[in-house]
This record gives sequence, C-alpha cells and structure tokens, in this order.
Amino acid sequence: MNIELREKIALPLTLYSTLFTIGIYALYLQLYAYYILGLSNLLIGLFATIYFSVNAPSSILGGYLFDKYRRGKLLLVTALSILTISNFLTPLYPSGYYLLFIRGLQGFSTAIIVPLVNLLASRIMGIGRGIGIVNTFGSIGFMSGGLIGGIIADLFSYETLFYIGGFITLTSLIILLFSRLEVSEEIPGNRIRLSHIKYIKESIWIIYLAYFIRITASGGIWSLFSLFLFTIGGTNILVGVAHSINTLTQAIVFNKISRYSEGRGVNVFKGGLILSAIVFTVYLFSNNIYEVLPAQVILGFAWVMLYAGANVYILENTPSNIQGTALGLLNMFNSLSWIIGSAINGFISDLYGSYKPYILLGVILTIIGYLIVEVYFRRIHPKE
Repeated sequence: MNIELREKIALPLTLYSTLFTIGIYALYLQLYAYYILGLSNLLIGLFATIYFSVNAPSSILGGYLFDKYRRGKLLLVTALSILTISNFLTPLYPSGYYLLFIRGLQGFSTAIIVPLVNLLASRIMGIGRGIGIVNTFGSIGFMSGGLIGGIIADLFSYETLFYIGGFITLTSLIILLFSRLEVSEEIPGNRIRLSHIKYIKESIWIIYLAYFIRITASGGIWSLFSLFLFTIGGTNILVGVAHSINTLTQAIVFNKISRYSEGRGVNVFKGGLILSAIVFTVYLFSNNIYEVLPAQVILGFAWVMLYAGANVYILENTPSNIQGTALGLLNMFNSLSWIIGSAINGFISDLYGSYKPYILLGVILTIIGYLIVEVYFRRIHPKE
C-alpha cells in the first residue's frame, strides 16, 4: 500500500498531541485544582469520573461509526478539533464545575482518537509495527507533557501550560487536515450492528475483564497520584520527572514489545499484570519520592506489555469488520474502570487522610486480574 510521508506522520503526531494533553491534565490539573482553586480530593476525583463517564460510551460510538462508515479521517479531525478547543477553554473560568465540563469534552475526543489511531496504524503498517510506532510517539507525548509541564508550571503558571497544550493539538490538527488518510480505508462500509459484538471470542472478554480490574486499580491511583507524590516530598518538577521516567521507558520499548506480542499477546499481557503488582507494592511502602522513581521504569514496561498484549491479541482474534468496535470496547472498559477507581479513591483518601489504603487495594485487584487470566488460559487454551 503506497502511503505518502504525510500520512505516516499524521497518525503518530495525532497520538503525540493527544497524549501530551492527557499527560498535562493527568498530572497538573489536580495540582491546579487543589492548590490554586482550593478544591477537595472528592471533587478532583470527579474530574476523572466525568472524563471517563463520557469516554466510555464514546469509545463504543467511535468504533461503531468507523466499522460502519469507514470515515476515519473525519472522525479524527472532529475529535482532535474538540480536544484543541477544550485546551484553550480550560484557563478561562476558574471553577471546579466548569472544569468538569472541560473534562467531559476531553473524554469524548480522546475516546475517538486513541483506538482509531491504533486501528488505522495497524492497517497501514501491520499490527505489531503500527501499534508500536504510534504508541511510541504517544509515550513521548505523555513524557514531554509531564516533563515540560512541570517546568512551565514552575516558571510561568498552570494556565500557560494549558494554552501550550492547545497550540500543540492545533498543530497536529492542521497536519491531519492536509493528509489523505482515506487512501488507507480500502475496506468498504458495512452493515455492522452493535449486536455483532457476539462474534467477539470468549477469550477476548477475559482480557477485557482482567484489563478492567487492573485499570480500576491504577485509575484510582493515578487520579490522585500527583498529590500522593507531594505528600512524600514531591514538587512540580519531580512529579514531571516521575512520570517522564515511566513514559520514556515506554517510548524506548513500545515498538519492540508490540512486535514481539504478535502471536504472544496473552503471555505479554500477563507479564504486564505481574509487573504492575510489583510497582504498586513499591508505592505502598514508599516514604520518599526518590524511592518511587526506580519503580517508574518497571511501570513503563508494565503498561507497554499490558496495552500492546491486549491490543495485538484482540486484533489478531477479531474479524476485520468489527475490529473498530472491539478496540472501542477495550477503551470503554478502560474508561469504566477509571470511573470506579477514581471515585472510590477520592472518597477513601478523604475518609482516611491518606492515599495508601487505595494503593493496597490496587495491589490486590491487580493480582486478582492476573489469576483470572492465568486460570482461564491454562484451563481453556493451555498452549496460550
């Protein structure tokens, strides 16, 4: 398939700018809301709840619309436009309830962008290679958002950081507009219905379940993670460094692990669960931010193995006419788990005055997720 350079650049840059935005909001919106606006842990936890409450149904909608109409570029342009607008709107009105609205817009847009970029890239470049390349750029986006964000927040303001996020997504939107991604959409639209999810294999639903349980653990932890780091000696810059170590590791290994996952998706996924449990255990016993930093390297491997293993296994074992819906379902379960995890952690953290009780729960949940996958595939598919 003859794809011009700008088409190859458009998808990675779209995911780069999206993950840059996700990075600065995941790390610094909670600090802005807590220290500048004076909001409670409970309300800050609701930022993630609202984001993923919109993200969950939007994930299914985006995958369904692509499977039905094959209008990938139109969907991406629409979603990236909304994300860009939300970035510029964020600093205009310093209100917690206004920020809930902004997070809703971002939840919708990222739900369309992330799975669709992965799907289009897998068709243009091959499953393992495509997922690896675009997510390498995505990891660099999250890393630069975290690292640059901490410096900008210290030197200028959180508001300046949000505006910069808007300019970065605007730049990738312009590049996307001048690309011709429709050349990669050779499979015609079809009469796909949501009822066709019945054709998704039982083993994939097990992956969904374990993924849901693990992200329930991590989603709650990440929703207040920057505040947790501040309680053990963190600063804006150290928070950025902690997240950047994680995402730099992802950027280095994403392509190789994604390619390695071809034909080995389940085992790679299980490895991600094991490493996740180890990382959360380190958090639980850490009393200084410098104790957390080495674990961020392991976290980078854990997330890549979890994400690449799940995506590759799903694409390899799902009919092509419902792959968009199948990846949309994965993103939906990601969103639902964040809703539950962030809401519970916000409540527990206010109740106990500590972020560690939920981290302990996260360790337990991740181990349960691993056991579900291990028992199922050992019993039903011993060769996997």
